[in-house]
Amino acid sequence: MKFRELPPIAIVVICSLSFPIAVLLIWQYAWWPFVLLILWVLTVVYLLIVTIQRSLQQQFKRQLQQAQTSAIVTLSHHRHDWMNELQVIYGYLRLNKVDKAIEVVDRIRGQMEHDSKLSRIGIPELATFLLSFRTVCDTFQLHVEIGDQLQLDRITCPVEQLSKVIIGMINVFRVRSIRQYDNDNVLTLGFSQDDAHFRIVYNYSGELVAADSINNQLEQCLEGIGHLVQEQPLVDHPSMWTSVIHIPLKA
Repeated sequence: MKFRELPPIAIVVICSLSFPIAVLLIWQYAWWPFVLLILWVLTVVYLLIVTIQRSLQQQFKRQLQQAQTSAIVTLSHHRHDWMNELQVIYGYLRLNKVDKAIEVVDRIRGQMEHDSKLSRIGIPELATFLLSFRTVCDTFQLHVEIGDQLQLDRITCPVEQLSKVIIGMINVFRVRSIRQYDNDNVLTLGFSQDDAHFRIVYNYSGELVAADSINNQLEQCLEGIGHLVQEQPLVDHPSMWTSVIHIPLKA
């Protein structure tokens, strides 16, 4: 834990060391300032340990509550989606449109297979973000394309940094997308890998705010671990955006 992240009480306790040090400087040739300083330091260390432990426990408790709340919201959203799908299937069956009902079932199966791939992506933080994304964003739909054999935790790249890059870039589009009622915005995210590079492709279709500065923000999200190529200029196709990220892999 860094100094600026310490609780205020811990900072006060550390600053209190100035008192026994000042006493020691004033009475340099007396023995009792040394004893006072040692006892004071031991007390400060004890109080710091107790304070930091309590702070970490409270932080963990808050994070756990946030995770539980997010899980409840996600499950509730999925339940709502399944209920809507079941009502559609029920309506088709009542109208004796079996073919239409089968199409809905196939769509549900495809979504379940897609969610299953995301859950096995290899990075829990990223998987949770992608699975719960549609519950927190209503400005565009997120589609993720990932190969059956690709697991991000097995590539030779820091997974925490990779997760941060992917989430950061998705949020760049999220804050700039304009909600449309007649035509949905769609962001398609694809992962692929060869011997030398891990490749991330962002295909966005829809309206964006201040799109001319998106490249700069995407570059900032990379934090130097890769480079970005914009394959399709926005000026030629104002409703489409394609960016490719190349992250070199360690041998």
